[in-house]
Amino acid sequence: MSAKTNTSETATRFAQSIAALPPLPATAQEILTCFGDEFIDADKVTAVVQGDPGICAKLLGLANSAYFGLAEPVNSIGEAIARVLGVDTVRSLVLAMAIQQSFNRKGCPAFDTERFWQQSLLAAECCKRIAAADEAADDSVRDLAYSTGLCHNLGLLALVHMEPERVSNVLRAHAERDESDSLSKLFLDEFATDHKIMTGELARVWSLPAPMIGAYQYRAFPQSHCDERLGAVVAAGVTAVENTEVEPERRVSLNTWAVMLGLEEEDLQAMAELSDKQKERVQSLVSNLTR
Repeated sequence: MSAKTNTSETATRFAQSIAALPPLPATAQEILTCFGDEFIDADKVTAVVQGDPGICAKLLGLANSAYFGLAEPVNSIGEAIARVLGVDTVRSLVLAMAIQQSFNRKGCPAFDTERFWQQSLLAAECCKRIAAADEAADDSVRDLAYSTGLCHNLGLLALVHMEPERVSNVLRAHAERDESDSLSKLFLDEFATDHKIMTGELARVWSLPAPMIGAYQYRAFPQSHCDERLGAVVAAGVTAVENTEVEPERRVSLNTWAVMLGLEEEDLQAMAELSDKQKERVQSLVSNLTR
């Protein structure tokens, strides 16, 4: 299954392909400008979201879902944001929804969209908890932890969009091996790049906030970005969530990130465990992202 082209040719071709991808939708670009605004309120987010009818419909559907159990349904996006969903949840979900609209996933049968967003949302929740527990984290780390965790695997979406058949083969091979570290190896063999590297490149091309780009570069090349705190938060959160899906003896050690963040390894892993109520919330979000 090895790629026929050499690393230099492949890197050049994918760089050109990334540049040719649809630009980040205007709604997502506007939402991104809100990340650094500590005074952002529901009215401002509502004004941005109202420009995209599809996203408005999904957010209203989520606010009126069984998870929230409202006695009376909400009928306006402003009310849904201010009274039910909250600004932080909405701006992260709007970013995810807008990003999903930029990619075609239909030609890759081995790609499970629902599983993708479930893992992304679980990672986001875990990253948010870790950042809150990290006493040395600054406001930018805490503010961006959820969104950075949510978008940590954008590179996989990009690969699915550009090379659906070959990616489908890689995903099938990964499922057969059932090894936690095999996906990167399989992608490198096939494309001379992997989903982590692609995430960093896509974040750069789309001009995502600099701390998010740095975090994704840390995940791809940890030895070259060893002082990246948000990267450590995201790497720990993503790995802890992945660990919940395998037997304890097969779990990847979180010790490196525990030392970096001044936390106990057991506490990091515990932050990936959700209550039944929290799992229900995540499933509600997944349903709205994938329908």
